[in-house]
Amino acid sequence: MEKKVTVKDVAREAGVSVATVSYIMNNRTDQKISSETRKKVLQIANLLNYRPSHAAISLATGKTNIIGVAYYLDPNTPSRNMEINTFVNLIIERLNRMKYDILFMPITEDEDNIRTNRNIDAVIAIDLSHEQFKRLSEKYYVPVINVDMIINDKLFFQIYTDYPLLISKAMDIIGNDSYILLDKYANEKFCNYITENVPDDKIITITDFSEDILRLISDKKVIVIGTYLALMIQPYIKADNMVVISPEENKNMFSPTTKIVYNDVSKKANLTMNILLNALNRNFELNHDCKVR
Repeated sequence: MEKKVTVKDVAREAGVSVATVSYIMNNRTDQKISSETRKKVLQIANLLNYRPSHAAISLATGKTNIIGVAYYLDPNTPSRNMEINTFVNLIIERLNRMKYDILFMPITEDEDNIRTNRNIDAVIAIDLSHEQFKRLSEKYYVPVINVDMIINDKLFFQIYTDYPLLISKAMDIIGNDSYILLDKYANEKFCNYITENVPDDKIITITDFSEDILRLISDKKVIVIGTYLALMIQPYIKADNMVVISPEENKNMFSPTTKIVYNDVSKKANLTMNILLNALNRNFELNHDCKVR
């Protein structure tokens, strides 16, 4: 088996220290290294087909390039879980493009099981309850980017969809007397924020569904938050009476007469990445409360 080339091999052939090779391979500009030495080391590294290990990169940069993704999947909210999975996949795609590794940190409701790993640079937390967030933030002292969460703590960033605006747009289409159908959200403040302008008797969550409620709304106007929830209740609602707030632009998923208000989840993922990168660079001058419209 061919022997793997190490940083020591490159240093020996170039006649420099291991630290110098590490600085050059990781493009450190805070070290005074001549252009001739840089060129020589890069040429030898290329000839030897040397690739720095993850540990070497971490040692040289002080960063691990590992981002934790914390989320909670409630077995009673399958529609919401699918939305979280969709967002996580968008984040994974962007993190991979930026050469970051991902540490998945699924959280359960009744256990203090938050995975502890000190070797992460930041955490993206998605729709956690206040208690779950508290346990998470007490275990990590790195930037925490909260998505679909309202924390109201300037130590942390929060990014969330402006659902009141989207609901207002939907009501412009179908009328103010509509029922709002939505899944349960783990973050209590965000859940309250979503329906802050809607009368309580017009709000129905998926956990409240029953035959009586389906009969009640079968001929009523409804605004459904979420693609998968809309697909679940579509057989019970007249298409003309339904507006769906959805990240899916493909109208073929619904009846031709179903109206759609677009929820730009890609924009939320891009904003999350932008704030994450700024936080990693210790740029904390950014707005810590970001609504996605």
